[in-house]
Amino acid sequence: MPVLLLHRSQLNSGQWDEFVAASPQCILYAYSWYLDTVSPDWQALVLVEKDQWQAVMPLPCRRKWGMNVVQQPFFCQLLGVFTAPLFEFTEAVRLLLDKLPFCFRYISIYTGRFGQPILYPKGMKITNADNFILPLKPSYSLLFKNYTHDRKTNLLRAQKFGWQSQQSTDIEPLIKLFQENHAAQIQGGVSANAYYLLQKVVAVLQQKKALRLVYALKNGQIEAGALFAIFDDRIIYLFNAASATGRKGNARTWLIDQMIQKYAQTDFIFDFESPELSSISSFYQSFGAEKEGYTLFSYNDLPFPLKQIQEWRVRRAAKS
Repeated sequence: MPVLLLHRSQLNSGQWDEFVAASPQCILYAYSWYLDTVSPDWQALVLVEKDQWQAVMPLPCRRKWGMNVVQQPFFCQLLGVFTAPLFEFTEAVRLLLDKLPFCFRYISIYTGRFGQPILYPKGMKITNADNFILPLKPSYSLLFKNYTHDRKTNLLRAQKFGWQSQQSTDIEPLIKLFQENHAAQIQGGVSANAYYLLQKVVAVLQQKKALRLVYALKNGQIEAGALFAIFDDRIIYLFNAASATGRKGNARTWLIDQMIQKYAQTDFIFDFESPELSSISSFYQSFGAEKEGYTLFSYNDLPFPLKQIQEWRVRRAAKS
């Protein structure tokens, strides 16, 4: 079965989105309109059998050193392999990943769900990680019962704090909260491009009716906010921020609990989009969330001396 490398310009949006929507692995990040927003020059590996697509692997790309490289963009936690409903997933993963090193000499970072442990191509550096999700099928009372004691206590404090919620489509107050209360803690700082990309993500989510942006107010002042992307029975906790008052009043606990209450006893899954930070992971677990594994990998077959320089940069960043 041939595996084709196709540029975005060679892919029909309707065909792509229909394939992703029908795939057992479907997720918001893999739709053409979302990829167009976060990585306009994306490409894809497409596995073809008898002129029919059997599997696809979206690849966020950018130009660097005069060549195309793969790099996971902001606000796109994971991608991976997406198959036709009856096609064997492990076989699709093997065929597509085997092709990948022949198409790209450098993969900065790529994340996806690849199922059971597989043999990755030689030279790929692999890291396994955990996201946290909460299926919302049970009643709210059962979901609340699975909160940890500390989370229940902090939720009670938040309820007594007297928060008011406000739905919005304006991301600017949330960006301002993040800049004033969190940006300084980010190693290397936060570029203006990241905020611009967030604005574009909000715009496309609103266009697709997948946006839910909620602020927590105290005495008429916005003190915390949470951005959720709601699509394909999945609620993704995409971005959040809180002031000192918001943190003191457990506003984000309250905002998350509000969403859990609203969507309890539905087929939705609450996706915490968990970063690899133990403190944040433990916060998400405290809502009764369960682990959902995924994989990060990188690949460096750059020519000398680019390979050595880039490996040195990666090691330096890991130590700092």
